[in-house]
Amino acid sequence: LSYGVGRAMSKEYYKAYEERYKQVHKNDTLWFSPVPTLEVMDVINDYNISKKSKILDLGCGEGRDALYLLKEGYDLLALDYSDDAIKKCQEMCSEENRKKFRQFDIMMDTLNEKFDFIYSIAVLHMFIDDNHRRKFYKFIRNHLKDNGVAFIVTMGDGEENYTSDKDEAFKPVTRININTNEEMSVASTSCRIVDWTTFRRELKEANFFIVDQWMTDRIPDFSVGMCVIVKNK
Repeated sequence: LSYGVGRAMSKEYYKAYEERYKQVHKNDTLWFSPVPTLEVMDVINDYNISKKSKILDLGCGEGRDALYLLKEGYDLLALDYSDDAIKKCQEMCSEENRKKFRQFDIMMDTLNEKFDFIYSIAVLHMFIDDNHRRKFYKFIRNHLKDNGVAFIVTMGDGEENYTSDKDEAFKPVTRININTNEEMSVASTSCRIVDWTTFRRELKEANFFIVDQWMTDRIPDFSVGMCVIVKNK
């Protein structure tokens, strides 16, 4: 999906990663490491997600998980707000899989499909406003089949609560690029870290049933993450 002029001009804080991806990709490198997330494959195996299952990667970024699963023959659709990230994914995949990547804003766009398995890795923490977080959960709920499962990973240690200043989004900051180990000036992005109590409350308010929860240090490029498997009530 494409967006119109009005939306392209919008500077909503959560859209700052589009600016960062543009800055990084013009230097012919990636922002995140291309290593697939081991936790995703573990969940696929543990919950018997087959290659016939319909899978949604929500917030695919530069596609490290989606590209791997598509190569393995899984039936997958990958969405991300960043048009630049989607174009980069399409450059890195086979021609027949390019249509599997779509630019999409879950806060505004609609999708008339339901999925057996939805996963979203290190996306939720970028939404600061409660309303945006509720829309994130609602999108998953509305697009999950009756017997489907969703795997959500948000950054945090389960105890800390932290919210970045939305007004700082898009402002230039200096960061180390993981792939080149060089400093780069990139757009600042948003971050909201919540504790387990808050995370569980949000999920229950969204009418999810929490099947499992755990901490992980196996999310590439992040130190620690909070993992949940949920189903619709």
